[in-house]
Amino acid sequence: MESTAKEEQVVINYWSPDYGNLPVEIIEHIFGYLHHSDRQAAGATCSNWRDALFIGEFKRRNQVHFAKVCLSDRLPPAKYLLKCQRLYRNYYLDEVTFGQIQELTALIGQSAVEITFDNVEIGDKQFYAFMRLLTHLESLTITRCSSLFMSGAFLDGVDDLGNSIASIRRLSLQQNQYLSDAIFLRLTSLIKSLESLNMSGCHIAYHNAIQRRFYPNENTHANESILTFKFITKIILNHRKHFRELDLSHTMISGPALESLGPHENVEGVELHSLKLTSCRQLNTTSMMAFIQTQPSLVVLDLADTLCMNNDCLAAVVENIPKLTSLNIAGCTALNNEGATLLGNLKCLKYLNISRCDGITTEGLKQGIARALNSHLRCLQMSHLKICEEGIKCVAINCPELRVLNVGHCVNGVTDASVQCIVQHLTWLRELSLENCFWVSDAALTGINLAKLDLKASHTRSLDNFNPLITNSLHERDTLNTSLQSMKISLRSKAEEEIVRDANRKRALFAAYELNSVNNVDGFCIQQLKGLCSLNMKGCNKITDVTLKYGLKFNELKRLFLSSCQQITSIGMESLVVNCPAIEELDLSECYNINDKTIQLITAKLSRLRALHISGCSQLTDHSLDAILVNCKSLNTLSVHRCRRIYADIEDRLTELSTLRNLNMDNANSMENPELFRLKRRLDY
Repeated sequence: MESTAKEEQVVINYWSPDYGNLPVEIIEHIFGYLHHSDRQAAGATCSNWRDALFIGEFKRRNQVHFAKVCLSDRLPPAKYLLKCQRLYRNYYLDEVTFGQIQELTALIGQSAVEITFDNVEIGDKQFYAFMRLLTHLESLTITRCSSLFMSGAFLDGVDDLGNSIASIRRLSLQQNQYLSDAIFLRLTSLIKSLESLNMSGCHIAYHNAIQRRFYPNENTHANESILTFKFITKIILNHRKHFRELDLSHTMISGPALESLGPHENVEGVELHSLKLTSCRQLNTTSMMAFIQTQPSLVVLDLADTLCMNNDCLAAVVENIPKLTSLNIAGCTALNNEGATLLGNLKCLKYLNISRCDGITTEGLKQGIARALNSHLRCLQMSHLKICEEGIKCVAINCPELRVLNVGHCVNGVTDASVQCIVQHLTWLRELSLENCFWVSDAALTGINLAKLDLKASHTRSLDNFNPLITNSLHERDTLNTSLQSMKISLRSKAEEEIVRDANRKRALFAAYELNSVNNVDGFCIQQLKGLCSLNMKGCNKITDVTLKYGLKFNELKRLFLSSCQQITSIGMESLVVNCPAIEELDLSECYNINDKTIQLITAKLSRLRALHISGCSQLTDHSLDAILVNCKSLNTLSVHRCRRIYADIEDRLTELSTLRNLNMDNANSMENPELFRLKRRLDY
């Protein structure tokens, strides 16, 4: 008998699935549906899955990100990278300082195709040493590195960088001061075919009077003191055969300057695929319309917070750019429903941002993007719009393929009924923002309506605190108050009455779930959105532990924002950390009921937590800080503003958190303890 049992066990083990030995093609296909952090977690399970992360498209998208550290061949993390046998294509240097890095630069130079220097204190000689080894470079980004250009001698007299810079196709110099025409010429003259240029946030002179002052003669050499758009235009037109993407956001570009990029005076202009001009408020409608007519191949257009975008300009966009897939017109207050109606004619549009367009109302949505079935729209940003419940329902019904929906601050339109419509129809949703929609309650996310609960008499003993007169709308509440005036007089204030109603509602819902009284209620639980990765409920003060315990059950949820949801307690958080184990960013700011026990639960259960915001949680003490230091092995960002009782030994303790890169706290600048100074050096490189 004993031998037979062993044979059966062997057979069972033989036929058990061996997921670790799946063909690489199948693993790669599965990984294609996962978020980057999920792929990293899956790759830690076995060597075969780990190897799948470094083939094909995943290998091209992997990025080595050094943030706020000192790079040295003898110190981690560079020391660990040097021991790695794999080569990476994309490197991001974020606020780092440099030691001796000869071996590191040699390693990066073997395979680097893209490199970014963001707010890095790097000298020109050190930059040249980097560039000499980057012989395969295709994309160069230099952001906020003004010290590199301060001397004005950048690349002056340097003749051995031609092989490195020649292959660059994408160049970004955003938010840099001290750029000049001479520096820009020396850099771009080495590039053979420039396809993309980002000069957003740079100090560029557009006025002709300035041009004449610094260039009195047409044959004058490139100036060392000023960066002019006329000179940039010459460089762009020289590369017009390959040039496709331009970003001049947050600059003073004018209408005539923009028109100079188009065809004029027997000069062939550029044919752009992407144009970004966010906050370029000097542009006028006439020039913008004229330029749009010359750009039929545009796919991405960003005119957010500009004054030139009105109904006529939008009509020109719809008429002349039929292949447009991404349109950002947020904050364009000159638009109204007449222009919004035209958006329905863009049949290829996948991304649309109409946030803060005060003139667009429900009618504009119903007659525009939601007038018929819209199966191509994937992302819709429509926060701060003056729309009603009907408008949001119409969008939810007619745009069923949405992956991202932002209806934050749409106070009048986002109600329990409209959120239920979103949950019912937008089953592919990945990101949902309901920020500051304070009428949203637990009923919106759980699908339960207290007015329809049929509670049997046998259950009365468990509902001692159940209030059958709870209402969910302003109209019902007003009607109820009028009918009760003759019955009793309440000495509570309106705020106190609201607190009592919320507490009764919470107890009633808990009781209903415990008694299984909700099986026959016709509602939709947010659990139907199986792939939800981000949920923003900041300021939704009617949300309670009921939603956290019975509504939020997502294996893929990465970001959850619950700031100012003041009815949340450890009861709901205890269920949340079990039902949503993949959370990486959690915001509990201004949640006054959060205590040390809650933080202990969060840090112990959420092993992938990278950002934690607990500002204004006044009950927290040093025990919460201890839990963070012991349990959070990957924490990158911590916000503890106005946590008065948590600051006792923060100088000494935070130095133990080696992964911390962003710390937000009160009075940090006044602390001069040596331990904090060392911490500050790590955080503020």
